[in-house]
Amino acid sequence: MRTIFTVGTALALVMVSLGANEVQESRIDLEVRKATIPTIEKRIAERETQVVEIANDILKLHQRLDGKLDRIVTRLSGIKDSAGSGYRVSKLKVEAIGQLQTTIETFRTKRAALVADLRGGKSGLPPEIVGAEVNHLDSHVEKHIAQMLELSKSFTQDDDVEKYETVGGGRYYDSGFGWYEESVGISDAWRQNRRDRSMDKKQRGEVIVALKESIDYCESRISSLRDALEKPELSTAERGVIQQELDPHLGMLETRRSQMDGLLVMNKPETVEVSRDVARDLEDAIRDLVDDLQRDLRLIVLKHSQLSREQSKFHALQENLEARKTWIVEYEYSQKN
Repeated sequence: MRTIFTVGTALALVMVSLGANEVQESRIDLEVRKATIPTIEKRIAERETQVVEIANDILKLHQRLDGKLDRIVTRLSGIKDSAGSGYRVSKLKVEAIGQLQTTIETFRTKRAALVADLRGGKSGLPPEIVGAEVNHLDSHVEKHIAQMLELSKSFTQDDDVEKYETVGGGRYYDSGFGWYEESVGISDAWRQNRRDRSMDKKQRGEVIVALKESIDYCESRISSLRDALEKPELSTAERGVIQQELDPHLGMLETRRSQMDGLLVMNKPETVEVSRDVARDLEDAIRDLVDDLQRDLRLIVLKHSQLSREQSKFHALQENLEARKTWIVEYEYSQKN
């Protein structure tokens, strides 16, 4: 009995000792966690500053890109080719429309990646932050589509132009040769009208195809999202993410159909002819500007990716801080009770 008592007593002492160690460790952990709070708060403030700086960089890049595109569209939409400039202005308009399409597709691709990461749980960001960036990209897509349509409507429309004109001579009677007939030839105005008609048909076909593709995409995406909403196992958060994507697509579809209708009924634009020399100067200036646009576009995409990474880190730090504060509150409450 004495031996058993001694062993039991020893076990009890060990258990008490272990309990004391656990309490001590919890107290140490409490102090450590409290001590880390200011450090994490400082890191959050630094990360927030970084996020704001990147966001401001993106806004400046978008403003610069928009300004350059506005200048191109405004300049080109008010002019047309002459017999001297031939195809030059129309070709510049087609190239500008192509640049706008590239810009639109770049933003759409980035948008799709953001949404896919969010729905797949890979973004590390809450839906409202992703939603804000998606809305930002959507607004620029809409702006650039409107610019593309403005350029499309500025092409010279088909006119009834006399094909032949007097190019020399005159009609008179010569006693030795009889009547001398005036000479005629195909007019420069008719040739230019044919060029204009050809370029208008080319660009309008491309723009209509782009709008139809956008309509098909919207319809397909809307159908897919509506099917996804029918799934009963969706959480409230998941349902909200899907609905947040569905609503803009419904608006886009309505806008695209309206734009398609507007493109099919064209009014004669108010444009002025430019000379060959002016058209040549424009070619050099606008192609330099397009090179700048492409560089800016690459920077914007890189900055958006950088912003997503920094926002994800910022959000993770915030969650970490909240978790530590919650643990401290719960531990201290348990010690009092």
